[in-house]
Amino acid sequence: MQYLLICPSDVEYLNLPSMLSAFVQFVRDYYQKPTGEIPLHEAQLGEAEQQALRFCLDSGVVSTVGSLVEDFEQQIAEKTGCAYAVATNSGTAALHLALMGLGVQANDLVITQPFCFVASCNAIRYCGADPLFVDIDRQSLGLSAQALAEFLRREAEVREDGHCYHLASRRRISLCLPVCTFGHVPELDKIQAICRQYQLTMLVDAAEALGSSYQGKPASCWGDAAILSFNGNKIVTSGGGGMLLTQNEAVAQQAHHLSVQARQLRGNRLTYDAVGYNYRMPNLNAALGLAQLEKLEEKTQQLRRLAEAYQTFFSNYGITMAVEPEQAASNYWLNAVIFPDWHSRDTFVHETNVAGILTRPAWTLMSHLPMYQHCIKTFLPNAKWAEQHLALLPSFIV
Repeated sequence: MQYLLICPSDVEYLNLPSMLSAFVQFVRDYYQKPTGEIPLHEAQLGEAEQQALRFCLDSGVVSTVGSLVEDFEQQIAEKTGCAYAVATNSGTAALHLALMGLGVQANDLVITQPFCFVASCNAIRYCGADPLFVDIDRQSLGLSAQALAEFLRREAEVREDGHCYHLASRRRISLCLPVCTFGHVPELDKIQAICRQYQLTMLVDAAEALGSSYQGKPASCWGDAAILSFNGNKIVTSGGGGMLLTQNEAVAQQAHHLSVQARQLRGNRLTYDAVGYNYRMPNLNAALGLAQLEKLEEKTQQLRRLAEAYQTFFSNYGITMAVEPEQAASNYWLNAVIFPDWHSRDTFVHETNVAGILTRPAWTLMSHLPMYQHCIKTFLPNAKWAEQHLALLPSFIV
């Protein structure tokens, strides 16, 4: 499916000055804020969150040892249908633990998409591995199942040792990491089937997709493991935090163990049996997350209504938006509008920021960043298209 319904020659049709003025007024009316800056995201914190934090403060247990962390894990596991949940102090930490738990080793290659937040690639590098970039799908903005299949058929093979190898570099490809971009979910059933064919584990980066689903199944309950983020800009925030989700008990146990510095209690003496990490979520963050989690369904519906309002507005100017793919339901965590060329997109971003509406261009491709320029990549036309054509819009509720 192609979103690019108008071409650069149609830019004059946009009547950009008129659209810009109307858009600024639309956003200010929606947020009931006639002056001042309107950011991409703003956490909505009320009395319930204050009460939860006061309860935690009164308990005196605010660090990584606390019952609220376990309560948060249990409730997230129940909402996502996963057997095990391990709370961490960031989504990036959850990614790192998941990659290690699923067997990623130094010098491995991990297939992922170049159009994503940098944490996905950074966590791969923490393991001593390198990302291998495969193109995205224009509908989901996530990893393209078709591009993945074509790449593996053309450039990889499964050898007698049961592992998949990249033919040109002779390096092992150990894992595939699709990302739920802006809360939209890629074709996880097809990606998972391809991974099984080539003996790859699959880790779903659902950092932005709590409340999103594919084929009626939560996005974070696909693959061998998945992660969520509860950063301050997410649909549910704990201030800072993440969660590793899996059906694999061994992966969960290892992640929990390493998240507390690989600590062991022998009698009354603490000891350590591995290089661990200070990755455990603090009780104070879990308290905030629990209060926010109660509003997940309500927030998801409100964000979906905001997305519909944006879609209606831009349709009047012949401009389309990124919408949920077939068989998927998106939380519309971040709305993205698709311009006919980079010039009109950049003009839109510049002028709206001058007017106090803090829109943003889409991410710079990971394959363009200095620390990842050397990494193996396939032909990336759709990722480059997304980098040049998408603008991100304020996407929080009031």
